[in-house]
Amino acid sequence: MQLVGISAFVVVGTLLGVALWALRRRLLACEGALERKAQELEVSRAAEQRLGEELVEARRAEEEARRARAEAEAASRAKSAFLANMSHELRTPLNSILGFAQLMERDLSLGHRHRENLMVICKSGEHLLGLVNDILEMAKIEAGRMTLVDADFDLHALLSGLSEMFSVEAQKRGLTLAIEREQDVPQHVHGDEGKLRQVLINLLGNALKFTPRGSVTLRAWARRSTGVREGGAHDGAAARVRVSFEVVDTGRGMAKEEIEELFEAFGQTATGRRSGEGTGLGLHISRRIVRMMGGDMQVESQPGRGTTLRFDVRLTLADEGDARAGGEAPRARRVVALSPGQPRYRVLVVDDRWDVRHCLLKLLDSVGVEVRSATNGLGAVAQWETWSPHLVLLDLRMPLLDGYEAATRIKSSPRGRETVVVAMTASAFEQNRSLAAEAGCDDFLTKPFRDADIFNLLTKHLGARFEVEEGPAERRPAGPPAVDLARAAAGLPAALRKDLRRAATRLDAKAVQAAIDRFRPEDAELAGAVAELARGYRFDSILALSSADEEEPS
Repeated sequence: MQLVGISAFVVVGTLLGVALWALRRRLLACEGALERKAQELEVSRAAEQRLGEELVEARRAEEEARRARAEAEAASRAKSAFLANMSHELRTPLNSILGFAQLMERDLSLGHRHRENLMVICKSGEHLLGLVNDILEMAKIEAGRMTLVDADFDLHALLSGLSEMFSVEAQKRGLTLAIEREQDVPQHVHGDEGKLRQVLINLLGNALKFTPRGSVTLRAWARRSTGVREGGAHDGAAARVRVSFEVVDTGRGMAKEEIEELFEAFGQTATGRRSGEGTGLGLHISRRIVRMMGGDMQVESQPGRGTTLRFDVRLTLADEGDARAGGEAPRARRVVALSPGQPRYRVLVVDDRWDVRHCLLKLLDSVGVEVRSATNGLGAVAQWETWSPHLVLLDLRMPLLDGYEAATRIKSSPRGRETVVVAMTASAFEQNRSLAAEAGCDDFLTKPFRDADIFNLLTKHLGARFEVEEGPAERRPAGPPAVDLARAAAGLPAALRKDLRRAATRLDAKAVQAAIDRFRPEDAELAGAVAELARGYRFDSILALSSADEEEPS
């Protein structure tokens, strides 16, 4: 029994040991599993923490992006407001400068010298206006607000007008200007005439500016699309034509590295920087316009050999019958009076600026139009109610009551709808035009305007007819006789050319005049031509003439 007891004790002990060992192993396994779970939990917590941090960073980045977008939009609005205000502030005094200069030009008692001075004022004013317009065009491009205004126009007349516009400038510089048009260039087309003219004027102006001697040539040719029937007739939308233009000069040319900067905004080549003229926007804007019109612009140039700028645009063939029925625009001639047998037209001028009112009052009164004025929208409405004008020239920005509200009040009645209301503004943004149309205005006039613009409005809306000055060329001061300036200047003594060049470099008008007086007895024609350049402050042209026989700088 004792042995049995011992055996049972051993067996129980053994079993207990095995059970404890198994239990220990299970405990160890559970501890391992718990440790792994703890590690996994730690990893999960770390991942969750990283995810939270990334989420916070993403929210911070989103908030910064939202703030940056809001700041950019605010900056864009501020820039647009600044440009609108600057446009108004710059164009308003320009309107007075050009307006009163045109009024003085109408005075036939002015002498030759005063008319020359007026020409300088007008030319400088137009140049400043061009710079302002370049800045505004750039702003429109950046804001994506530049649009094409397509209409039927005479392409041949456009090219002829450019020839007339630049021929005098080319003659003064001693250059040959040629406009070459291939026979396949259509006459009547549909497109944005104004923007095409802007591009061509910019290219021709640059070519003349940077060509001290030789020639500038504008060539045009066309390639018609399929769908054009024999004889030039066309089938609706298929009647498209691609017109190519090329401006070639014999000027200083450019190096290859300069060509890459040519179309950058505010970028100028070394030649352009030396000239001290322009903003560096003209070619940038021109290429953007060309691309809007379905083409592109390329340039080829060699230092000392000249430059070629080439571009093409996509136009539509216009119906020649409709184009001829529209008639060609009459050549600008000075209006002197209303034609007999017409009613006494009444025009109300509304503007808060005295100079604008005074200029328009003088201009309209000089041709026999009955005219009154008001200084704000409240006065405009009161004058309209008591005086019943046929046409109202209404400024949009005025105190007390602006032009938009004044136009709305006038046009709200049946009698007011019969009154022609023309909005005037010194701001050049298209949104002003659409807002004026919504207010009921019948037309839109951008300052600075020319006297012809005012008379055209009276003809367009009231049917007014005017008598024009006969033989305007005879009444204008005659320019200097046509001479080959470059060739004539090359014949001057070397010492005299050196003195003339030194005076032009210093912008010394008295020294230039002294040099002119030295060769006037031998060559009166050349002296007169160079004197006119000096009176027009064209020292760059005088410098080019005095260097006409020297080698071109590379």
